[in-house]
Amino acid sequence: MPWNGKTAIITGANSGIGKAIAGAFAAVGLQLVIAGRRQEKNEEVARDLEKRYETGVLPFVCDVSREEECVDLVEKTASVFGRVDVMVNNAGMGAMGTRIADSDTELFDKVMRTNLYSAYWCSREAWKWMERNEPEDADALRGAILNIASVCGVDAWAGTGLYAASKHGMMGLTRALADEGVQPRIRAAAICPAMVATAMTGVAGSDYIDPADIATTTRYLLDLKAAAWPTEIIVNRRGAA
Repeated sequence: MPWNGKTAIITGANSGIGKAIAGAFAAVGLQLVIAGRRQEKNEEVARDLEKRYETGVLPFVCDVSREEECVDLVEKTASVFGRVDVMVNNAGMGAMGTRIADSDTELFDKVMRTNLYSAYWCSREAWKWMERNEPEDADALRGAILNIASVCGVDAWAGTGLYAASKHGMMGLTRALADEGVQPRIRAAAICPAMVATAMTGVAGSDYIDPADIATTTRYLLDLKAAAWPTEIIVNRRGAA
């Protein structure tokens, strides 16, 4: 779809993968909503993007583990920009290294609300606005939902149980959205990276995936015609998809 005048919401957009995606989207003219819990970081990213690119950027404080804030995020986007075209569910948390036997319901609930419920809430609300969009031609999209999942969404091992449960749930949600979106031409896909070099993971170096590679993958998806969309992409190492 042509990008000028279109709008994307990115959760967890003030650092790491989300920040890289925001930069890639701003470069092609998408209007952006930078959503995250720390408004000062949201504003910092917004100012930088507005300096570098001629596009509208709205910093918006949002705790995605709360349904009312996810609903407000989408409604505020629509009220400011008049439309919602792309929803990137990127915000998340890990509980890596925690055995299921050592966990508790409070932690499990926190992981599920942050990683899975948030993707459900944001996708549900964004979809309602995407259905109102009028595609430019028969091959164009009405909207796109991009879920940043994980290799833990297709596999699991000791110490990943809580995180993997949330990401497996995200994969099921993505596949259902993709099927439901065939007729209205709203596409959904999940990107499933291995270890990415971010502050959250605490790793760095060329042995790990650069956030820019994830951003490039999202841009690749948005440039596809509606019929060409895959449901999931697994990124194993830097530069490999």
